[in-house]
Amino acid sequence: MTPAAAWTPHGFADCRRFYPATPPIACGARGDATASFIAAWDALSLPPERAARFDADVTFVFVRGLFGRFIPGHFAAPLRALRDAGGHAFIARSRAAGTIAGNARMLAADILRRAPGHGRLVFLCHSKGGLDLLEALRQTPDLRRRAAAVVLCQSPRDGCAVLESVLLGDHRESLHGFAERASEAAARAAIVASGSRPGCLELTGTALAARIDGLDAVAASLPTLAVASWSVEPSAWLDSQHARLGAIRPQCAHDGLFYLEDLVWPAARTVLLPRIDHSQPCVGGLEFPHARFWHALATVAVAEAAK
Repeated sequence: MTPAAAWTPHGFADCRRFYPATPPIACGARGDATASFIAAWDALSLPPERAARFDADVTFVFVRGLFGRFIPGHFAAPLRALRDAGGHAFIARSRAAGTIAGNARMLAADILRRAPGHGRLVFLCHSKGGLDLLEALRQTPDLRRRAAAVVLCQSPRDGCAVLESVLLGDHRESLHGFAERASEAAARAAIVASGSRPGCLELTGTALAARIDGLDAVAASLPTLAVASWSVEPSAWLDSQHARLGAIRPQCAHDGLFYLEDLVWPAARTVLLPRIDHSQPCVGGLEFPHARFWHALATVAVAEAAK
């Protein structure tokens, strides 16, 4: 087997070679922070004694996405990396398939309990965790006052087409044959049986559209970074729905779960990165260095908060 090439943050524009029908990707008014991420990434190649360390007055809070708590090793390596760099860091408590409102309440209570006082908080969120966290900040003024910066990594602003197909019967014209229909029926049954349907439904287009203005307003009020990525190689069975997304919208870039343009937040500074499948930031895979990835993002977030 040929070993995977070392991941590099360069080459975002290569997505046109793989996905020529991708619509134009435009960063929001706050601009493109990709160069800042690359600089932070490169700096982490320095020997440990020369690498920057984090100030003691900042606490990093990781927020998991849908099903994250069910996945072994989820955020474990990034958490160690930030602690090794002198940072205070923990993974906030949320339900693996909870609703946005329910997880927002749980997050706020857990974070304020585990990080009491007045210290600054930098939130490092993956996927739906970004929506849960923004809602927590919207609901909880005490938490919002302490927010120094927010990172939304692969957090969607529009619905997951795969969940729309499985739960709502959308995009059925792109299903071909009994096997594909049976697979979606089985996925639907598993989601219902596990009690995950309410949380999954919130990642469909109509449900997200009903709340996105409020979340945008929170993101606009804080130093916010949004990471948008595309991938060509599946890395995990749950979050790598390449074939289904390709059938629904052929030749359009995605990260294995969401289309690329739906990961760009107009109220945030944008980091545009190539070849990151949806689950890789949390558990790695295909030689993706996810601990270094979050260390670099945390570095940029602290710099944004200091501006």
